[in-house]
Amino acid sequence: MLITDKLLLSYQRCHLRAFLDTCGDWKQLDPPSDFLLKLMRDSATYQQQALEHETYQQPYYPRGDWEAGAAATLSLMQQGVDRIYRGVLIQGEFGQTNAATTSLVGIDSQYFPEFGELPETPVHLSSSNLPSSNITLISRPHLLIKQPGQSKFGDWSYITADIWLSKRPKQEYQIIAAFHAQVLASVQEKMPETAWLMLRKKGWWQVNLDQRTPQMFEILDNCIQMIENRDKPEVFISRQKCNLCGWYTICHAEAESIKHLSLLPGVTASRYARLKTLEITDVEALANASSELLAEYPEFPDRVAFDVVQQAQSHLLNQPLLREEGRRKKEEGSSATDSVTDVTDVRKKEEGRGKKEEGRHETDFDTDTGINDREEGRSENSEELNSSEIVPDIVDNILNDIAVEEVKIRENKPATSSIPAPILRKKPIPYSQSVFLPIAPIELYFDIEAEPELNLDYLHGVLVVDRYNNTEKFHGFLAESAAEEGAIWEQFLELMWAYPIAPIFHFCDYEVKTFKRLAKLYNTPAYLWKPVLKRFVDIHKQVTQKAIMPVESYALKPIARWLGFDWRDAKANGAQCVCWYDDWLKTGDRSLLEAIVRYNEDDCRATYIVKDWLTNFLLKHEP
Repeated sequence: MLITDKLLLSYQRCHLRAFLDTCGDWKQLDPPSDFLLKLMRDSATYQQQALEHETYQQPYYPRGDWEAGAAATLSLMQQGVDRIYRGVLIQGEFGQTNAATTSLVGIDSQYFPEFGELPETPVHLSSSNLPSSNITLISRPHLLIKQPGQSKFGDWSYITADIWLSKRPKQEYQIIAAFHAQVLASVQEKMPETAWLMLRKKGWWQVNLDQRTPQMFEILDNCIQMIENRDKPEVFISRQKCNLCGWYTICHAEAESIKHLSLLPGVTASRYARLKTLEITDVEALANASSELLAEYPEFPDRVAFDVVQQAQSHLLNQPLLREEGRRKKEEGSSATDSVTDVTDVRKKEEGRGKKEEGRHETDFDTDTGINDREEGRSENSEELNSSEIVPDIVDNILNDIAVEEVKIRENKPATSSIPAPILRKKPIPYSQSVFLPIAPIELYFDIEAEPELNLDYLHGVLVVDRYNNTEKFHGFLAESAAEEGAIWEQFLELMWAYPIAPIFHFCDYEVKTFKRLAKLYNTPAYLWKPVLKRFVDIHKQVTQKAIMPVESYALKPIARWLGFDWRDAKANGAQCVCWYDDWLKTGDRSLLEAIVRYNEDDCRATYIVKDWLTNFLLKHEP
C-alpha cells in the first residue's frame, strides 16, 4: 500500500476523499472544470516565478515510476546538488513485506533510532498491529535544499521546502512538511533540523517540526487504519470544501439519497457531530427537536439552534418560513417547534400539494452563505484536484465572492421568463417609508464580474426595471482590458445618477465593497458616490434575515432556481467567467465576452426574481 504526501493532504481535508482516491472507482470521477485547470496553471506559474532566480536540478524518470524517481533523486543527493526540484523520496520497499522496512512499528524506530532526533513525545501507531504490512511512504517535496551537517552522504544533508500560492501557512501544509521531513530522514539517515514553506506575500515561513511531527504521526496512523480496514467514512457535504473535488457528484448523490443533514444550510461538521450524540440524524428528527436543548451546547451559539431547527422544518415541509415570526415566538417564550405545530403531521397534510413542487429544487453548490456557519472553515475552501499537483488556495479569494456551479451539466436552454409574479401591493411604497423592501417606480439590479488575480472589475451589469411603464432594460458596462476599468466606472455612475432616487438591489456585499474601492481608486468626489451608496439594498442579507427556505445554500443560484429561474448557459458561473475573461485577453474571441455579459444579465434578473418573491412573501405575512 502506498501512502503519498498528496493522499495525506487529501485525508486532512476530507477523509472520504482520501478513501475514494485509494479505493474508489476512478471512472466515476468528475472531469476538472476550466476554473480548476486555471488554478493548476496559476500554481505552476507561481512555482516557476519563485524559482526563476534559483539554480536547481530536477530528476528525470518515467511519469508515475516512483522507484525510478527515487533512484534519480538519490543520485543527485549523493552528488551534493544544492537544489533539487520535485525529487522523490521513498521510505519502505515496493513489493516487500520485510518488517524492518514496511511494518510501521511506531515509524520512529524505523527511521534512525541511533540519532535520537525525533520529538520526545512518544508515538505509537496502532496500525503496526494490523496484519497487513506492505506499506510504503512516498514524499515529493517541491525543493530539497542542501545544508551543512553530517548525513550518510557525507558532510552535507538536506531539508525540504514547499512552494504554495497560499497566503497563509495552513496547518495541513505544515503537516505535509513534517511528513516530508520524516521520509527524508530515512533516506539520508539524518533528521532535518527544520522545514520551510514558501508562501505568497509572506515569503519563507519556518515549520515547527517538534510541534507538527506528533500530529503528523497521529493523522498518518488514522489514514493507514482507514485504508487497510476499508473503513469508508460517512459522507458529509461541506459546500466550499466539496465544490472542486472530483468525487463531488457521487458524494452528493449519496447524501441526497439518504437526505443527509449536511445538505441543510447551517449544519456544519461540528454541529452534525453534536447532533449525532443526541441521536438526531435525519431531517424529521431535527425539525421536531428542541432548540432550547440544542442551545445548551457550544456548537449552537446565539440563535443558531433555533435557525437550524427552522431550516429542517422548511425542508421537511418544502416551503419557506418567516424567520422574523419564529424570532418573535422565541422571544415570547415559545419552543422552536411551536413555529410549526407538529411538523410531521403538517408534512403529511402537505405531501399531496408538495408533489407538484418536485423538480423545482434543483440546487447547486455555490459558496454557502447560510445560517451563521462562518466559523466552520470559511477560509478553508475547496482548493484541490485529483492530480499529482496540489492546487493552491487562491480559491480563498475567489470562492467567497463568486459561485461555483454544480458538476451536473444541463443542456443550454432559454432562460426562464424574468418577469416575477405581480407584486401584491401594486401601488409603489415610497423608498423612505418601506417597512420591508422598497417597491419603487424604477428599480436597479446590479451585479459585477471580476478577475481577482488582475484585481480588475471588468463588468458592471445593471437591469433597469420600470414598473410604471412595465419595461426592462439591461446595461452592461464592459472593460475589454484593464485600461478601461476607469471608463466603465464613470459610465456606471452616470447611469446611477440618471435615476437619482431608484433603489439599487444586489446580492451579497461584493458590490458594496467594490463600489467603495473604485470610488477611492479613481478619486471620485464624495458627492458623486456617497449618496449612491445609501441606495444599495443587499437582497442576500434581506433573505437570510427574514426567510427560511428549503434550499441547500443561500447563494443566488439555489434560491433563484428553487423559484423557477434558470441561467441561459448551462456551463456559466462566476468561476467560469474568470476563465472566459482570461481566454478573451489571450485570444480576442468576442463570443467569450458575449457569454460573460449574458451570464451577468441573468444574475441581475435572478436578483430581480428573488427580490420580488421576498417582497410578496413578506407582504403576505404583513400584520
